Order: sequence, then structure tokens, then C-alpha cells
Amino acid sequence: MPRWIFGVVALMGVLVLGAIAGFDAYDQAHYVDSSYAYVTAPYVWVPASSLGTVSHVFVHTGEHVTRGTLLAEVTTPSGNTHDLYARKGGIVGSIAVAKGASVDPKEDLMAIVQLQDSQIVADIPESRARKVAIGQAVDVTLSAYPGTTFTGRVTHIGSATLSTLSPLLQVGTFSKERQWIPVTITVNPGSDQFLAGENASVRIHI
Repeated sequence: MPRWIFGVVALMGVLVLGAIAGFDAYDQAHYVDSSYAYVTAPYVWVPASSLGTVSHVFVHTGEHVTRGTLLAEVTTPSGNTHDLYARKGGIVGSIAVAKGASVDPKEDLMAIVQLQDSQIVADIPESRARKVAIGQAVDVTLSAYPGTTFTGRVTHIGSATLSTLSPLLQVGTFSKERQWIPVTITVNPGSDQFLAGENASVRIHI
């Protein structure tokens, strides 16, 4: 095989590696990525108003309810009944009791989740979090919606709350923990499709 072919192959290899390095440098300069993200949403608990027994549960997990929806009925030892209503609209996230269960005053019976106010919390490495600022645009993808990209903006940057031991920073008896910064992202209309707790990936435009 002629030597010039080896030269061409070597040159092509150098060009490919250069292109990869250039793309990576561009990516690092313009974006901060994280696949350590999840959906979170505010919720309110519905407590029992008195001691008694759950005589009826009128809703089920995953059901959409509005403010004032009748959720459950509790019968007291004296035979009186107390109806429990939703104080806010949302989705029934969990039900902690069933018909016939005994409850105490103020015991939490079920949670109503406001998915329309869903947000994304992404953990960003401390070294990259310095480039993140309030108001930056964000692309969000979720495992439940492959191929679909949602958009949003950074609305809050927290403090370092999560530490992991970095295997790349261990020398002898010295080791350094890698710090992660929680970044909150508010998604544009459409976040009511999300499920609290589902995994997400984000790309922050810096």
C-alpha cells in the first residue's frame, strides 16, 4: 500500500479529532447540560377535620379536581358526618386512607398536586453552575415524551446541597467532593402534562 495513503488516513484522523474537539468546545461555551433533573410540583394535603371513620372516598388517584370538589366523607363517633372539599384544584396525587379507615383530627388523608405549576429542578456541577444565571433560556426533554422539547427559563439558583466523591480527584489519602448546585427551571405553558418525580434532561443556553 502506498505511503501516501497512510498520510491521507492520518490527516483524516486529525481532522476528525479536531472537529470533535471544536464541537465540544463550542458546546461547552454555549450550553450547560444536565441529565440529573426531575419534575417537581407544589401540593397541598387534605386533613381530616375530626376524629372518626372514613365513610366515603369520592375520588381516585390521578383524577383532576377543582376547588370545592367533594373528596371524602368522615363519620364521627357520634354519627355526624363531615365532608372534605378540595381547597385548590389539581390532580389527586396520593390517597392515604380507604373507606372504613379510622382517622384522627388533622391526619393527612390525600394530597392534591398542582401540576399546572410544575417546575424542573436540575443538579448542575459547581464548576459549570458559575455560568448559569437567572432568566437564561432552557430546553427540557422528558423520558415520557421522547423527541419532544419543552422550553423554559432559569428562575432560581440554589446553594450546593449535594456532594459526591469524585474518583478523578482522589490522590493518596486526599479526596475532594464534587459539589452540585440545584437550579430551578420554570417551563412555558404545557407543563401540566408532566408527572411529578419523572426524569428530565436540560440544556441551559448561556
